[in-house]
Amino acid sequence: MHTYQTNSSEAVSRILALTMIVDGHVSPSEVSAMHRSPYLQQVQIDDDTFDRTLRQLCEDLLDAAANRHAGMVEIDPRLMDALLLDIRDPLLQIRVWRTMVDIVHADGHLDGREATLVRRAARAWFGQIDAEDSFTTAALAN
Repeated sequence: MHTYQTNSSEAVSRILALTMIVDGHVSPSEVSAMHRSPYLQQVQIDDDTFDRTLRQLCEDLLDAAANRHAGMVEIDPRLMDALLLDIRDPLLQIRVWRTMVDIVHADGHLDGREATLVRRAARAWFGQIDAEDSFTTAALAN
């Protein structure tokens, strides 16, 4: 797995890319939601950084896949948690989390894998222990 500096634009890009691909595909509406996000204005993620990070994430996930020929790559929950730890600044966590919620709503379909990732982020960043807590449930219901 590629390593990035904590709180860097690459670390943020990887989390947002993961949010987009966790359901098995990247929707143009999800990419648009990220670019429209008012929560990431100060992060300054340019298209080249995001595209490179997305490509590297996909390569890393394929390299780590147990069964590459199954047509689907499962993302280990421990890997999700490890990647989330690359975002440590509390304000940045809030901004990234809110953008993740916008991304998962962008295509009009909330996949269970998307909801799982957003909930894991809430637990990692905000100490939400219960996977069905009202905080993430309310945000995902919008």
